[in-house]
Amino acid sequence: MIVLENESIRVEFSAADGTIRALRDTKKGIDYIADSAGSEPFRLETDEGESGAFTAFEWSESKDESGRVRQVSFVWRTEAGITVFARAALASEEGELVFDCRADNGSALRLHGLEYPIFPDLREITEHGSGDWIAHPFATGVRVRNPMKRFANEGTGFRHMPYPESFSGATMQFFAYYGQNRGGLYFAAMDGEGHPKWLNFYKNGNGLLEASFIHGCEDIGPGKGIAPSYSVQVSLLAGEDWHEAADRYKSWAARQIWCSDGLAEDRAAAEGHRWLYEEMGAATFGINAGSDRTDWLRAYHEHIGTPMFHVLGPDWTNAPQAFGRGVPGGFDDWFPTRFNPDNLALMKEYGDRFAPFEFDYLYNFGGADGELGRAAAQKFPERKKSVDAYKFPFLCPAHPYAHDFHVRRDKELQRTVGVDAIYYDISANNILKACMDDSHGHPVGAGRLIEEAYRRNYADTKAAMAEVAGRYVPMGTEMMNETMIGLIDFYQARAGGQPAAPLELWPVRDLLKSGDAELIPMFAYVYHEYGALRMDGWGKLTTEIGRLYYYTVARTYLWGGLYELNYEYSPMESLDGRENAPEEHYYSFEPRGYAFSTERAAYLGAYAKLRIGAANKYWAYGSMLRPLAFESPRMRAEWFHYNHGKETPEYNDSGKLEVDSVVHSAWRYKEESVALFFANASSDTQQVRVRLEPGTYGVREWAGRLYSAEAAAGTTEAAGEGAGADPLQWSLSADGELELLLPAFSVAMLEGTLSAA
Repeated sequence: MIVLENESIRVEFSAADGTIRALRDTKKGIDYIADSAGSEPFRLETDEGESGAFTAFEWSESKDESGRVRQVSFVWRTEAGITVFARAALASEEGELVFDCRADNGSALRLHGLEYPIFPDLREITEHGSGDWIAHPFATGVRVRNPMKRFANEGTGFRHMPYPESFSGATMQFFAYYGQNRGGLYFAAMDGEGHPKWLNFYKNGNGLLEASFIHGCEDIGPGKGIAPSYSVQVSLLAGEDWHEAADRYKSWAARQIWCSDGLAEDRAAAEGHRWLYEEMGAATFGINAGSDRTDWLRAYHEHIGTPMFHVLGPDWTNAPQAFGRGVPGGFDDWFPTRFNPDNLALMKEYGDRFAPFEFDYLYNFGGADGELGRAAAQKFPERKKSVDAYKFPFLCPAHPYAHDFHVRRDKELQRTVGVDAIYYDISANNILKACMDDSHGHPVGAGRLIEEAYRRNYADTKAAMAEVAGRYVPMGTEMMNETMIGLIDFYQARAGGQPAAPLELWPVRDLLKSGDAELIPMFAYVYHEYGALRMDGWGKLTTEIGRLYYYTVARTYLWGGLYELNYEYSPMESLDGRENAPEEHYYSFEPRGYAFSTERAAYLGAYAKLRIGAANKYWAYGSMLRPLAFESPRMRAEWFHYNHGKETPEYNDSGKLEVDSVVHSAWRYKEESVALFFANASSDTQQVRVRLEPGTYGVREWAGRLYSAEAAAGTTEAAGEGAGADPLQWSLSADGELELLLPAFSVAMLEGTLSAA
């Protein structure tokens, strides 16, 4: 057996094949790997498939001055002539391991990927796995309880994940497997350049858990190898919940190039788009751009009471841009546009802002400039390591035509329409970053060069639009990836509305419905103060969608987002018995007749006013802190999901979800102040008891206010510190026992100045 160990950690490798056989937290006495026959030491993916077979193996070790082994090197040689090299080392930080790898290709085979390291046969950490969690940045953050049990029943886990692609569904490059208050493991790729990779945690063929990293090849061809320029880090955790791993990752991530432009608040002030963060109380998505929707805009304004951000539907182009009924091709398919002028005029009157929806890199090769488009078509690998089939016609962003068309199209859109912002659907954050056509000026595979091409196209387009507008034009995308921070200003997500929402997180949808999987604000916790603004919720102002609405609205805002009313696959709310007609829409939905709920609009309005008022500096620009621990009464909230494609299994799905009655979050604004939020999403008064000792979060004294739809009704000074506030019934004893009394559907905000400020 080959051993690397220090006072905290011990890892054992087989001397016969180099597989990882044991991983132990020596201080806690936790063995993370079961006693088994092991697994493959690595896996190579070629055109023929995946394999960890080899014909020869050798290893060597390096010792420090004290004679302790600090590093082990491995070499495997395959029958085809591919040689895999790897290194495992004890890092300077106690309880941490570092792994590097590469594959030299002396064969006629084409390498597509190298999987290393592989941690096979991971066992439960707590008794029977009852306190175990896998926390993964899939779709900005999800955790699954007792994955040993749940993955056995519900599938393979997180491997070859689908939409959103990013890093194969992961918006960041770390994950954690931990046992609450017991211990755990932190896995991270220390890649500051955005190379393609897959972050895997799944059930293997032995019926046990397995963690691994797949590194994508970016220059695919006979004789070409893979040499990742970054290391994989594996560290011991104390088991302090997922925040422990996120704190560790943030200490690295905040130093990367995507955060180098600074904080979102500073950028918004310098670039002139503070309105996006400070003036918008709520958002809509998918309202028809070409048809008169002024009656609905008036209803929103009257009952929500704040300016709103509208991402208009795709039905504004010259040629059809519709769901399942075509997309435009070249320039002449986009112009002239067909925006309804009455909608735009009324939005301006209300102080609303809008962004047009574009299927960004989808292209009709039979439309205008079809020959140019076909030459720039993105060619995907046959083995995509994704559930997505990629049947859409895409442009490769690295092709010169794609760049020039992208800039020209949106520059003309700015010149002719004067948009407030621009939104791209099916774009950089959810398209596989691979193209097999090297006639575009990139190698086969491309990877990071595709990432760089997206960034270049976005940056040049943004500059061209700003030149025409004479101001900064915010840019948004469908979903988000950490590498786009500082360039993308807002994004649309849907995970916060699950299970009453589509797309991201659907691979664990059954676990979400049972409560065994939970959305967690991983991305916001790491990156919120750097941007971008999240739109989430997938809601409607109707009673039919169920009472989960109240919880989803509260959680969206308390996690720093903007609640989104969505109208893509279903009609708008019925006003006086009238709803928008299917023939005017870009998707052939079924009429519903669900009435506009003034009560639900007022509830959303209370949060919208708080968003642009007293809570703004936290929810727009703050840093998310670890929340306080307390017992929240649980409630069963019904939900109904009809706003989706009629051909999907989720369409018209419904159920009840058990959730916390009280949603809670904690925020810091710079080094100045801290705010605690407690939102009662239930129809009953809730009493909260929580430990808040003097000096918690660095605050000595707290002040409290209560916000509700009733208090916010008729408020005209929405941005005032006390606008829409009632006195809060609360007490804080000398020994730190905090008690709050929260009326139904209300939000309490406790705020304190930091001691050092």
